[in-house]
Amino acid sequence: MNKKLKEQMESKNMKVIRVSKTEYELENGDIYPHLFELEDDITVEEFQKLLDKSKKMVLDHLKNIGEDK
Repeated sequence: MNKKLKEQMESKNMKVIRVSKTEYELENGDIYPHLFELEDDITVEEFQKLLDKSKKMVLDHLKNIGEDK
């Protein structure tokens, strides 16, 4: 299960094209709400860096879970 999820995440391109205080939009048209309202303005580039770091962190956790077994 972890291997399949990891492969799906690795192959998914999550390029941010718009970000607001309440949501962000990817180039494929998907719109996701933030779990909390952003207090400060953030640029698309800054948010893209945060999203990329989050993706890497999740992938690292999935890798570590797989190594424990």
